[in-house]
Parts: sequence; structure tokens; C-alpha cells
Amino acid sequence: MYFRKSEIEYYAMLAKTGVHHYTGNNIELGTACGKYFRCCTLSITDPGDSDIIRSIPSEQQPAA
Repeated sequence: MYFRKSEIEYYAMLAKTGVHHYTGNNIELGTACGKYFRCCTLSITDPGDSDIIRSIPSEQQPAA
């Protein structure tokens, strides 16, 4: 598990994008995304008109 986590963080650093660590478990993350299955990784490519980015507290928001 830690290898994949560090790999994602490494590629995010190379792309100069932010990483947010969800405090819940994978079932809660899937439910928060409106899915009925577990979710271990979520990538937001276009937030559109959703509130997903605004739901992250400002001190935890990734740098743009």
C-alpha cells in the first residue's frame, strides 16, 4: 500500500499538482463520490460545477 501511495505522491510532485489525503476509509470515499463501490484513488481532472474542491478546508487545498 505504501509503495502505491508514495508513487502517486511522486508523480503528483512531478506534475506540480496537489494531493489530498482523505481521512475516511475506501467505502466512505466511494460513497462521497456517489458510487456504490470502494474507491482507493480519486483524480479530479475537471471539477466542473461541483463543490468537490471547495469541500476541502482551505489549509489543505492543493496549490494551483
